[in-house]
Amino acid sequence: MADVFLGIDVGSTTVKVVVLTPQGGLLAHRYVRANGQPRVVLLRTAREVLGGLPPVDILGVGLSGSGGRPMAEIIGGIHTNELVTQTRAVGEFHPEARTVIEIGGQDSKFLSVKWDEASRQMVLVDFAMNALCAAGTGSFLDQQAERLGIAIDGDFARIALESESPARIAGRCTVFAKSDMIHLQQEGTPLSDILMGLCHALARNFRSVIGKGKSFTPPILFQGGVAHNAAVARAFQDVLGLQAGELIVPERHDLMAALGAAWVAMDEHAEGRLHPFHGFDALEAAIRSPGGGERTLPALAPRPCAACRALQFPPSANGHRHPVWLGVDVGSISTNVVLVDEAERVVARRYLPTAGRPLEAVRRGLAEVAAEVGDVVRVVAAGCTGSGRYLTGHYVGADVIRNEITAQARAAVAVDPDVDTVFEIGGQDSEYIRLDRGAVVDFAMNNACAAGTGSFLEEQAARLDISIEGEFQALALSAPAPACLGERCTVFMESDLIHHQQRGARAENLTAGLAYSIVHNYMNRVVNTRPVGKRIFFQGGVAHNAAVASAFEAALGRSITVPPHHDVTGAIGVALLAREELARHPERRTRFRGFDATGRDYESRSFVCKACPNLCEVKKVTIAGEAPLFYGARCERFDEAGRNGTAAAEHVPDLFAERQRLLVGSWAEPGERVAGRTRIGIPRSLAFHDLFPWWRTFFAHLGMDVVLSSETNSEIVRRTAQTAAAETCYPVKLAFGHVAELLEKDVDFVFLPSILDREDLGPGQVRNHNCPWIPAAPHMVAAHLRPGAKQPRYLMFPFHMQQPVARRRELGVLAGQLGVSRRRVLAAAARGDAAQAEFYAALHELGRSTLASLGPGRTGVVVVGRPYNTCDLGVCQDLPRKLRKLGVLPIPMDLLTGMTVDLGADHKDMYWRSGQAILGTARLMATDPRLQAIYLTSFHCGPDSFLLSYFRREMGGKPFLELEVDDHTAEAGIVTRCEAFLDSLHIEREVA
Repeated sequence: MADVFLGIDVGSTTVKVVVLTPQGGLLAHRYVRANGQPRVVLLRTAREVLGGLPPVDILGVGLSGSGGRPMAEIIGGIHTNELVTQTRAVGEFHPEARTVIEIGGQDSKFLSVKWDEASRQMVLVDFAMNALCAAGTGSFLDQQAERLGIAIDGDFARIALESESPARIAGRCTVFAKSDMIHLQQEGTPLSDILMGLCHALARNFRSVIGKGKSFTPPILFQGGVAHNAAVARAFQDVLGLQAGELIVPERHDLMAALGAAWVAMDEHAEGRLHPFHGFDALEAAIRSPGGGERTLPALAPRPCAACRALQFPPSANGHRHPVWLGVDVGSISTNVVLVDEAERVVARRYLPTAGRPLEAVRRGLAEVAAEVGDVVRVVAAGCTGSGRYLTGHYVGADVIRNEITAQARAAVAVDPDVDTVFEIGGQDSEYIRLDRGAVVDFAMNNACAAGTGSFLEEQAARLDISIEGEFQALALSAPAPACLGERCTVFMESDLIHHQQRGARAENLTAGLAYSIVHNYMNRVVNTRPVGKRIFFQGGVAHNAAVASAFEAALGRSITVPPHHDVTGAIGVALLAREELARHPERRTRFRGFDATGRDYESRSFVCKACPNLCEVKKVTIAGEAPLFYGARCERFDEAGRNGTAAAEHVPDLFAERQRLLVGSWAEPGERVAGRTRIGIPRSLAFHDLFPWWRTFFAHLGMDVVLSSETNSEIVRRTAQTAAAETCYPVKLAFGHVAELLEKDVDFVFLPSILDREDLGPGQVRNHNCPWIPAAPHMVAAHLRPGAKQPRYLMFPFHMQQPVARRRELGVLAGQLGVSRRRVLAAAARGDAAQAEFYAALHELGRSTLASLGPGRTGVVVVGRPYNTCDLGVCQDLPRKLRKLGVLPIPMDLLTGMTVDLGADHKDMYWRSGQAILGTARLMATDPRLQAIYLTSFHCGPDSFLLSYFRREMGGKPFLELEVDDHTAEAGIVTRCEAFLDSLHIEREVA
């Protein structure tokens, strides 16, 4: 009988088993997907492995992985942290390694290691791991591959490696990245560029979130299940700037933790420390009587399913064709095509997977609907909605293109004119709509994140090996004790699910728990504190799942109506809107191009426009025989006049451009260097967007030239992704990219003052501080971006603008760094103060003239927020232009005199400078019917997490739109929210 050691790694998505000889030889191994049943899979795999060997005597068993400890409690052996097992395996195979990147299904790790000659062992020097979130791990790659119908173990990497221009995709969270991918697909971006963009996003996410400024010293090992993907390996080489041979994928990259666990068990045995192995019969017994003692929720009540059958028109004997209206809804997961008749009944319908190819899905839907209805109908008008509405609308010849909120509301009112609340949950988006007598009075959408949407249910059903179509709800409705899985982000809920699986929870209780999780997430993240009425409609594809509808009723304690055709209500609504639009203009003929779209070939590609410093990533879609369509440009260079609202944008004043002109003033890019003149580089980030008048005047008075970094563009964003070392809000991150560019320019200094407070204290206030990230950002940048010997030096000093004594002392420090007299610096500072005051006065004068121009019936939309959010067009995705294209006047917040409002009685110590301005502006807008508000904030903004509640209170019930932006690039969600907000306000927009 042969002696062996077992190594077992129970991860979040896979189970690995290895069998080693006492000399370390690998006798057998298995790498198996857990499919939500790690205990069952381990039992089957272990018996299969051992059954294929001659009789063996197991001397020791080592276990590792996120599910290793509970498994060790059952079968015995020694459980060891995976950092230790990974290090142990690396020492056996690659003692030359200095850095390890390990990415599995739900976990990722950074290890800094070195070989110790004295002990002949690999030593772990430093490490970092992902927290509960699974961002940037293998599970997301699996989900995307499955959604697109691509084999993750083959075609995914092959297609990605064909990319010529990887798309820019946000990598800080898997669901944000997924939203980016979906919108890129709907804009026609090539699949190879999207897949490679995802790989790059994963690599960037690992470097910034896991690495956090740590040194990636080669040779670097890339291991874990994701290392099998050659495209991800290529992405790490690109992102880390590695030379050939510096990134190594070990032969047994997917088994390293299991191998390390076996060697640990071998080491323990050699030292005489025995860890009894109870055998796998104990595991079989545990499977037969699972438990866990976790908190449970009430059982779900059965409920009937809604009807979704279409009306059938009989053949017409006299050749008469029934008039119908076409609606197309192109969503992230599904594409829906419907025909409705004069009585608002559904004549034909298709609910198809978008599968990342929206035009293909639309072509198929039109063809199938045409085959069903034959020649008995004629399309009077067509409408498009959904996140892919503009591209699709042009393709099919839509008469109306409307946002999803308006379309969903119109469909609900068609069924019940008294409906007051609509819950809509689709594959990637979720919406709340509040109605009053058929009119939208409030709405909310998920903020780019896909938490609490259908995609999560589908992914988790696949993880549990359960069919989402029927088996899921049947199991959930039969669950005696639904598991409490929390109400957090999708990937956090996924982590909870894995925890319950590893504790032996039954499948039916997990599915019911998932139904509850969707509801709790939706209510807390989308509905929040908004009112829920008495006549509630539940619409969208998820409404087909009776378990989710039942969970809504259990959570709210009131009845929920799932209307007929709930899964295609967006398409129904936009068809009815098209009908109403052409009824108002009977002289118009429909633009609908006909059902036969299959013959209209198209191709798509993306490119970077280099006509200006913006470096926009533009998507070009060419439909056979037509002028190409362009999407993604921030100017009208590629627009067809009038098609994308260009004419409307040109008709509306550009107050943001005027503000930028006042900010920059007389500054011009200096020409060739003048001998003896110092050149100062200033990043266009953070305080630049309101303090540049001070800086340009100050340095001009000292006889120095000012060089600016480029406006925020794709190259700055790329530099930011490569250099940012902290998880902050997006504007603070961008400081890294702007400074990185300046370090390569011909300047003597890069100006990085730590500005702690501001000079324009609001009335009734005693302090005027900046967000702590503003003074901290220069130190973070300087610590991470160390200039080389031939690069410019940093000009750093603390700066109190509000405190005269401290200010004079700090300006003296600056004088010493510049090599000029204190007297000259103080005189230049006085000039800077005057220039800054002139800038504010000019803004307020522009604001007064703007308000005076808003006569009866005219409305301005104030973009509320910090200037580095609202006035950096690269940060806000050029929101002002989007609003102008929609025919409304966007107004920079600081054109209003919010800083002159005395908040002291209600906010005795509003110490944020931005808080004083934002709340003062809210008080001005609350009683002015000419002004509406869009509050622009950033993901990770700490002050806004508090200010928003005060802002809402100051607005006194007046509705406003909150937009959260960062490096998430999908503009469709922003446009949808703006359109829906304006529709809900019934604003009369400017037209050319």
